[in-house]
Amino acid sequence: MKKLDKIFGPIIAVFLIIGVIYAFYKSDQLHHNYAFAVGTVTEITPSGYENFGDYSVLYEYKVNGQTYRDNNNLKYCSGQNMAQIKVLLIGKQFPVAYGTKDASGGVLLLTQDHADQFKYTLPDSVKYYDSILTCK
Repeated sequence: MKKLDKIFGPIIAVFLIIGVIYAFYKSDQLHHNYAFAVGTVTEITPSGYENFGDYSVLYEYKVNGQTYRDNNNLKYCSGQNMAQIKVLLIGKQFPVAYGTKDASGGVLLLTQDHADQFKYTLPDSVKYYDSILTCK
């Protein structure tokens, strides 16, 4: 049994290291080789176990005829609740930044902070949502 532990421990460590390197690579690719699409908010849910944020904004977007789905986790402002956020966002369209080499894992540009990562200025129609979601 000790022999198996000595073998599987390093194997698991190697897979974890590969996973971290891949995540950094994919993030770097997204932030240096990106394009924009239109995304539609489809659902608001509680954020997942041990995820950042109070709620999760689920959305979908199309690139070259293929539909992609992803989510952004956000925090409530004082006095906000999930019902209000659902009414505010579900069915609305927002810009999405996605990687040109791999369109999965795009970022819904709901706030100017998100948009700044891609040197993008939110249109006036989205600035309204930015002000509500960032407690301004």
